[in-house]
Amino acid sequence: MYRELRALKLTILVLFLLSLACNSKSKENNPMAFVLASQNTSIRKVIDSADQYEVQILYTQIDRSSDSIILTDHEFQLDDMKYFYPASTVKLPIAVLALEKLNFTDSLNRDTRYYVEGDSVENTFAEDISKIMAVSDNHANNRLFEFQGQDDINLRLRNKGVFPVRISHRLGVHSDDVTTKPLIYYINDSTTGTSASIINTEPISLSLIRLVHSTEY
Repeated sequence: MYRELRALKLTILVLFLLSLACNSKSKENNPMAFVLASQNTSIRKVIDSADQYEVQILYTQIDRSSDSIILTDHEFQLDDMKYFYPASTVKLPIAVLALEKLNFTDSLNRDTRYYVEGDSVENTFAEDISKIMAVSDNHANNRLFEFQGQDDINLRLRNKGVFPVRISHRLGVHSDDVTTKPLIYYINDSTTGTSASIINTEPISLSLIRLVHSTEY
């Protein structure tokens, strides 16, 4: 958790400096180069040992002109063959796709109260998404994971052109169980319904280098 918080602080600092760069003359050149040249001690410590920290950065600059939107990617050490553990960033697509699934499910909405079978914690989907965004709650993420299943999550990500990326497991709970747990949801104050378990496929082994550090998470 401490390591993840340090990574989050560094990410926030980098994004802050990138926002400054994009609002300065550096915007005409390369805001990524501007940030990576920063003498801030937190950034220098990592960038001066970029190979040791296995740093990979992809920053998409968004420019708006009238009704047009221009997306410009800036990269640092991106390598598709090197494993990159995204940590809590996976929670964003899981939350967004959960809302999308709710939109296509007539019996459920974001304010539906539910719990995972075998657990006693009740939440609404909206509450879990708020917990993900506010405090990066692993349990809230895992409940939405049970709601969707990794096969459906990955299929919809690919269909939207989001790749190469893969959601393979729950967070904070190293479980090899590919079957999701049923959800018990409230139809009204006294009536409940139960969703079916989802059987997912076993994750295929990745042909990538530097996989050893993933066990730390």
